[in-house]
Amino acid sequence: MGRIRGFILSHFGTHYLLIFLPFFSILSIVYVIRISILSNKISLNAGDILSLYGFFLPDILFYTLPLSFIAALTATLTKLSEDNELIALFSFGMRPAKLLHIFAFPVLLYVSLMLLLSLYIIPQSTAAYKLFESNKMAEAQLTITPNRLGEKFGDYIIFLGDKKGGLYQDVVLFATDKKDKRVLIMADKGEMKHNQGQFSLNLYHGTGDTFLADRIESLTYDQLRIYNYAYNTVDTQWLNRGWSQLSTHPNDMALFVYNLFLSLSPLLVLGIVIAFSIINPRYQSPHTYLISFGMILAIYLSASLLKKEGTPLLLLFVSLLFLAASLFFFSTRSKARF
Repeated sequence: MGRIRGFILSHFGTHYLLIFLPFFSILSIVYVIRISILSNKISLNAGDILSLYGFFLPDILFYTLPLSFIAALTATLTKLSEDNELIALFSFGMRPAKLLHIFAFPVLLYVSLMLLLSLYIIPQSTAAYKLFESNKMAEAQLTITPNRLGEKFGDYIIFLGDKKGGLYQDVVLFATDKKDKRVLIMADKGEMKHNQGQFSLNLYHGTGDTFLADRIESLTYDQLRIYNYAYNTVDTQWLNRGWSQLSTHPNDMALFVYNLFLSLSPLLVLGIVIAFSIINPRYQSPHTYLISFGMILAIYLSASLLKKEGTPLLLLFVSLLFLAASLFFFSTRSKARF
């Protein structure tokens, strides 16, 4: 029986690679386009592009793995049926239930990997991507061109006379607030500093004047840090709250239910795919593409519903519905006929 397992799984592996690689490539191109759109907003070097692709890679795998598994399993069993390989194995005493045992271990591996991706890796990669994007946007906002009017620096309008090396020359900043207070700061030189996620503009040898309704306040300084710009914070509360508090956050619960359902999908539809993929080529026609498309459509329509109205009770209901359908079709189409 070990040879039969190896024979069937070797065919599955071949079909899987032929299906997974195109799916993976197509979805990778989609995310590369997304990166290129982002590059229009911020400056990216080769290292940044590789980092962004690394952030997106868990998502690519998460959506590619179940599609590839369903399509490869359908193609494998249909091909073995058309070549009469399965009919021969059944005639020698192998039962259709043996196919469930053969694919049980690969399915459990898939489910484990999908759970790892969806519940741990993807939330972290998403948070890392948002942090990367916000930091890059912050750096872009702090890119100031000399001799250009109307440049913004936080609450200030800033004008730079020139830039030599890392130093700004003839720096002028102006700000006004709702209480008719105006601030004018001038400096001979200035430079941008960032340390541990914080930006600051250090000014050297200048003056500062604050114009109030009844007085003017002035100062002269050798060094002044007038602004401190922190990196944008990223909402990582979903990771920090813990799963026990998901019930108090409906959006997080819906996302959790959605990810959990997609992670379990290979297991939930295993019986259905086997039932419709095993055919007698003498009496039945193969419907590989129709079966694959139907299963994928059913899974993602159900997942979309769970993402909008996801609750543990609804997840349980939908999962049991798929399991019941798997058992029903496997018993009536495969177990009863072969």
